[in-house]
Amino acid sequence: MGQGLLEHDEAGTPYWTYGGDYGPANVRSSGNFNFNGIVFSDRSVQPAYWEVKRVYQHVDFQADDLDTGALTIVNKYGFMSLRGFELHWELMKDGIAIETGVRDLLEIVPDGSRSIELGYSPTRWVGFTYHLNLRLISPEARGILPAGHVYAEEQFFILSSSAMDGDHRAENGSLTTEESEQAITITGENFSSRFDRDTGLLSSLIFEGEELLLRPLTPNFWRAPTDNDFGNYMPDWAQAWEQAGRNRKLDSLRLILKSADRVEIEAAYAFYDDHGGAVAEWRSKFTVWSTGDIDIENFFEKGLDLPIVPRIGMNLELPKRLNQTEWFGRGPFENYSDRKLAAKVGRYRMPVSDHYVPYHRPQENGYKTDVRWLSLTDGRKTGLLIEAHDYELIAFSVHHNRQEDFIPPVKIAITSEDGPSARKNDERVNVHVNDIVPGDFVSLNIDYGQMGVGGDDSWGKKTLMKYSLTENQYHYGFRLRPFSLSEGRLDELLGAVK
Repeated sequence: MGQGLLEHDEAGTPYWTYGGDYGPANVRSSGNFNFNGIVFSDRSVQPAYWEVKRVYQHVDFQADDLDTGALTIVNKYGFMSLRGFELHWELMKDGIAIETGVRDLLEIVPDGSRSIELGYSPTRWVGFTYHLNLRLISPEARGILPAGHVYAEEQFFILSSSAMDGDHRAENGSLTTEESEQAITITGENFSSRFDRDTGLLSSLIFEGEELLLRPLTPNFWRAPTDNDFGNYMPDWAQAWEQAGRNRKLDSLRLILKSADRVEIEAAYAFYDDHGGAVAEWRSKFTVWSTGDIDIENFFEKGLDLPIVPRIGMNLELPKRLNQTEWFGRGPFENYSDRKLAAKVGRYRMPVSDHYVPYHRPQENGYKTDVRWLSLTDGRKTGLLIEAHDYELIAFSVHHNRQEDFIPPVKIAITSEDGPSARKNDERVNVHVNDIVPGDFVSLNIDYGQMGVGGDDSWGKKTLMKYSLTENQYHYGFRLRPFSLSEGRLDELLGAVK
């Protein structure tokens, strides 16, 4: 449990304090070292709580034949039988339950196992993504745990189909391409998109008369450091990737194909650190279709002898009115490559504001992985659908704050390893939840992914290599699809890409 003290700022906004907030400057402190845990100081749970619960569960499930729902249930309790428990199951198609059932469990003795068959309807498993969800529930209260408590759960992946088989042809559709010294502008029946000559970035996407982009779609290699990142000095050893964000050079912007139904544009970049050293090359290929869809293919290549990349992705900003999200991926709480076992793949909805996780020392938060698609809408008129390419998956985060809002000026936890000079750095300030003020925009990261959050310890260990971006080259793609929010329109779009 996080150990903090509740205070209020001059405006009366509550926040939680931690080491360094009290006493004279020469008082020893380890900053927010004791400010962590899986439960916040106000006893609300952090997302990691659900992961710990999932990892510690005492019942395992083994898939013997998912075509028929044949399973083996393994009871790892040392002294408790599973008699009286119920197994609730759901067969999911694209995140929506199509068949459900409940099985009473007969005697499964401690350290014993039993094979069962759920007996759901045979399915051809074609054209969609299927999962099997399992939950072990007690219908009666047991000790302090209430009736209906989930003692164990599991999700099995069955089959996934491509999400990118859509037909882009539009009846009587045509594109107009205008080239000027400032931009390349492509206009269709109800949309226009603009690529700036100076930056090569997609800087405008107007759909049905409304601008959807407040800031351009821009490559991004950085994240707001976590407590574990500060513990292993990631802002120091990976600083080239933070610096690359402000040292981007457009090498070329080319119009490579122009026709009535599509336009192809390619932008190539070089990234440098603050000293002019080459960091990476990035190439984006944009295909603008007469339907208004924009396919984006990104190619990343890391320079020689450089550290692991914290993140590979793109960021853009949307109007604040697009504040309703729906996605098909892991959720509903935040999850990362090394902390996602409890976050089941499903179809979820929530406002943008609910993606924010109020870590009492602000940092990276709210991420979602293994995502097939994501939509943002205003709930009344328009929306933007983001779809992963082919059999790929993407990751995203979305907030009413920019990434830099979650980044303190310098490392704030002063420990013995930092040396006496650390206390003389006036930029070292504690930041708190009341410092996070939502803006009038939606900041969206559309990523290949980012490295895991680590946690073997918080004072030096880095994220394990299998959860890090260790390759020298990466390729990923996604589609931007603006749409009208007429009744059933989103589901029609999702059906069209099968």
